[in-house]
Amino acid sequence: MSSWFEALPAFVVALLMLALPGGAVLLALRVRGLMALCLAPAVSVSVIGVSAVVAPLIHLPWNVAVVLLGTAVAAGAGWMARRFIPALSAVSPAHSPAQDHKANTGVGAAAAGVLVALAMTTAILTLVASNPEQFTQGYDSVFHLNATAYAAETSNASSFAISGFILPTVKTVFYPGAWHGLASLLAIVTGVSIPAATNIMWLAVAGVVWPLSCVFLTRVLFGTGRTLLISAAVLAAAFPAFPWLLLQYGSAYPNALSNALVPLGIGLVLLIIRPSAHTGLHPAQALTVVVLFMPGAVMAQPNGIFSILLVLTPLLAYLIFAWLRTGFRRSRRHGWNRLGLLILVTAVAAAAMLAVPQIRSLFGYTSPAFLFFPLALLRNFTHAPAPIWFPALALTALVLLGVRAGFRSPGLKWLAPALVLVAFTYPLATGTNASLANIVMAPWWDNPERIAALMPLLAVPLAALGMVKLVEWLIGRFPTFFIRTGLRETKGRATTAAVLVVVLAFSNPGLWQIKDQVGVMYRVPAEPDGLAQVDAHELALIHRLGNYTTKNDVIANNPYNGSALAMALAGSRMLFPYSSQGDLNPDLYTLRFWLNRVGSDQEVCSAAKRQGVTHLLDFGTDYIPAFNDPRSLYPGITLAPDSDAFTLVASEGHARLYKMTLCGGVPI
Repeated sequence: MSSWFEALPAFVVALLMLALPGGAVLLALRVRGLMALCLAPAVSVSVIGVSAVVAPLIHLPWNVAVVLLGTAVAAGAGWMARRFIPALSAVSPAHSPAQDHKANTGVGAAAAGVLVALAMTTAILTLVASNPEQFTQGYDSVFHLNATAYAAETSNASSFAISGFILPTVKTVFYPGAWHGLASLLAIVTGVSIPAATNIMWLAVAGVVWPLSCVFLTRVLFGTGRTLLISAAVLAAAFPAFPWLLLQYGSAYPNALSNALVPLGIGLVLLIIRPSAHTGLHPAQALTVVVLFMPGAVMAQPNGIFSILLVLTPLLAYLIFAWLRTGFRRSRRHGWNRLGLLILVTAVAAAAMLAVPQIRSLFGYTSPAFLFFPLALLRNFTHAPAPIWFPALALTALVLLGVRAGFRSPGLKWLAPALVLVAFTYPLATGTNASLANIVMAPWWDNPERIAALMPLLAVPLAALGMVKLVEWLIGRFPTFFIRTGLRETKGRATTAAVLVVVLAFSNPGLWQIKDQVGVMYRVPAEPDGLAQVDAHELALIHRLGNYTTKNDVIANNPYNGSALAMALAGSRMLFPYSSQGDLNPDLYTLRFWLNRVGSDQEVCSAAKRQGVTHLLDFGTDYIPAFNDPRSLYPGITLAPDSDAFTLVASEGHARLYKMTLCGGVPI
């Protein structure tokens, strides 16, 4: 696939995957119009994620038929719920012409805005990656590309199996695999390569799902105005911190999928806990959709649940305080009972979470402070987290305009403290080494990039409201111009807002700075440079591996020099498919340290035979920046090319492929 134009059919398939399963379920629940358009991707992620988990349990391979079956089951369950649950059966779709027109207007405005956002995102992506076959060279790219390849190869994308390729001694362990299920299914259905499927699915999530999520939260918070909804969709593509920062940092694809769904979760919670203040869905429908939303949110990346709670903390704190105050007003005993219940529920929830090993492990990650705390706060608030340094002044002004307008609206005073709270998260990760800060930021691994990506969750809807106020001010300031041009009408206002957002976005130096940084991650250097996973010589040899090896051959390698990428890029079986692979069986330990003795040592030879080792891929000692001395981790692999057991069969520059020709003193 040499051009993005060739990727168009696969991109359409990706959109259908994200739209149809959820759309069918929402149709069964009588969710219509704008709400259905925005919520369909989140429900689709749940249907696909759950289908992937169930498929191996009922001995079915991972393919589109499984998703169709899962969709039918979920839609049938939705129909049954609507028919037999009184709260849902009482909800009937609106049929008045005025309501239908209002719903259609919302859909039209959202669709128009999303198309503009998609065009903006596509333009930048095609500037940094000339074709869909390119891949980012971040530290996590190896795992995510190989996990996707593993799911496609084994026809198993279950979140309890997705990491099996690096866990030879562990039968099952949970790892959020919704992203890998989506990307692998796209590769299976369309036949595109793993890197192409990854890029195409990322574009669908960043360019369509994320803007729709922002439209949904904006609709819940501020209403259905055409200018408002178009502004929200287009602004979703204007902030460098998301989705671009997560692509620049380690290619955190699951976290990107999770972040793209978070505004939906925030909006759904608001529809449930404050139905009188927020309209769009009946509370019973919203609660049902939350049930459908949760599996996908957990299997995308569980920290998305914490992101929802983080944004809603001021509102939830106020509601809890009001609940306790009401209890104490009734009687002191009643108040203390409520307080005790709150403490008990909190303790049980905390104990349940800490009982999960994956959650406990989060507290072991810390990021050293590298920014002055006030500077980190300023950079986060002005949407310029590292590596961006130029503040997005216009976008910040729009957010502040939205805060001012929202603070005056009934029931929305919590937005200002929520924005302040989110603004302080980034400096907690980058501006202090305090233990408390690490604990608070643990759900995001105390990772600056993941935390910086939280800021647009609130900034986009607030900036959309700010844009509405700006357009109104411009019309009042220059009425003659707007009357003569016809831009004073509703469609004209929406067009003006969209044009202004595009201009503000592309005139922001920070967006171009992050574009350049993402470009660095996609770059394949001509020679080793210590930053990229592979260089041009190594990549060329990877693409030739099929000429010298078969699918059954196992290739020994040091994963710290980028050779593990051969699994996703060439379909090869790698002895060590990931650098942070901590689970090794006795044979892998032996080969890791003593493969260089395989020609003479019978024990090492037996281990190599049991593991099926036939070749050695040597990319030299240009290791990715991960540990101080990765050579000490795989000395047997590093020294093996100099032994008599391996014969050179192919080379490309400094990159070499060897065939094992001697094992335990016996020629092969």
